[in-house]
Amino acid sequence: MKKIEHKTFLKNNSLDKKLLLEPIQDKIEIFDRMYKLLDTVSDCEKGDLLEQLEELDLEILEDIDEEYADKLEFNEIEEALEEQPVLEKVMSKKESLKPTNDEAILDELVKMGRTQDIGRSTFKDLGLKSKLGWETVIGRYRVVRTSVFRYRYGINIK
Repeated sequence: MKKIEHKTFLKNNSLDKKLLLEPIQDKIEIFDRMYKLLDTVSDCEKGDLLEQLEELDLEILEDIDEEYADKLEFNEIEEALEEQPVLEKVMSKKESLKPTNDEAILDELVKMGRTQDIGRSTFKDLGLKSKLGWETVIGRYRVVRTSVFRYRYGINIK
């Protein structure tokens, strides 16, 4: 085994293994016991033990990274966190593409061919501000309620 990665990682980030979560401490103890067996094992079994040690080392590293990613200094995750605000800005631009006034919202629905059996919640989700009654005039459109027991509407052009 070349390097014990988790020990190097703990040293670089100045973490004490006694301060880690108990399951991670247990894995480190198991790793240490297995590492001590490396000298006593025959050459045939050494390859298997080295393979198991490397897997356990990687598992310990992943657990530490998962639990303490936000507190670590020398960690690759910090770079990914710096890129996240760019994604948020892109999402806010997409939201601003919605039509702003009620008539524009109705224009879009008519262009899409969606003029019958539209729920009140759909209008609210699209940002319609006008209060809908049995017959509501919005610009050049007339929104008519089509159902008595459910809030379903149709859009007619005046």
